[in-house]
Amino acid sequence: MGNKFGIALLVHLLFCDASLLLANSIFPVRGFDQVLSDREALERLESYRDYVASDLNKTTFHEAYSFLFRFRHMPRRGPDFFCTGSLSGPFLGNGCSRLELDSSPHLEVESTYLFINQSNPEVWKKEPNLTQPIKLSAEELFFPIVPGMNQSPFDLLMPFVFWEAKYHNSGRVAGRPSHVFHFPCPSWVRHLKPEWSYLTMALDHAYQAPLRVETFGNGYLPDKTFVLRSFKRIKSTWIVKAIDFKDRLSGSTTRFEITSAALDLDLEPSLFSPEGMMRSISVNLESYENLN
Repeated sequence: MGNKFGIALLVHLLFCDASLLLANSIFPVRGFDQVLSDREALERLESYRDYVASDLNKTTFHEAYSFLFRFRHMPRRGPDFFCTGSLSGPFLGNGCSRLELDSSPHLEVESTYLFINQSNPEVWKKEPNLTQPIKLSAEELFFPIVPGMNQSPFDLLMPFVFWEAKYHNSGRVAGRPSHVFHFPCPSWVRHLKPEWSYLTMALDHAYQAPLRVETFGNGYLPDKTFVLRSFKRIKSTWIVKAIDFKDRLSGSTTRFEITSAALDLDLEPSLFSPEGMMRSISVNLESYENLN
């Protein structure tokens, strides 16, 4: 699909075109004269769905990646606190990745997550005291990955893109021509999260990638918002460098920021399977480029 940028998930940090702008404008949309028919809207959404559920069995060489990152939690009151880790995958845009968190004062033990993004997504978790990884239940998808922070596995996987969708309108989001879709929560989500009503996502008109995601309850203001902060170029590849997860109810923000990146790696595909989680991912520190 040519150069495109990925902000769908932390687990889908794809490559992007340098012309893209930061997502710091307000939502809803502003004027844009491109309005889709229902058929055109469905085609665009299906194209995006196909991309984020990339073939997990695809074989590639010299295309794996590893990012070192930092979570920075900024509460409404009190000091910021941090957690670091790494995010790796077999190639940029693949539907499978591993998130590994370092131990910290707010996370007593190291933990590893395996994200498999598809129509029926799976999340597996491994901790040092476990002899094998465990598959998270539907309820556990909504638990914070780091206690006290805003991101959950659900936030990172964004499985709602596979739900029944309604094309809402078209307009400018973050200064970009975009098409906005509403995703009413299915019964299983309403059961686990009765305060949720629907989610909204704006897909960029040119690049078929989400610019902003919002979670609504019964009010007019979103309870949760996913916002892009910045991009960074590594050689000829543009990656998302910083993303904010805002929680309106608590007044807090958790920022995900990539601090170093290594591309064009050779990592065994088996490392990105539940069985492979028992083995560590080894990347030479010299392979990383500092992004600060």
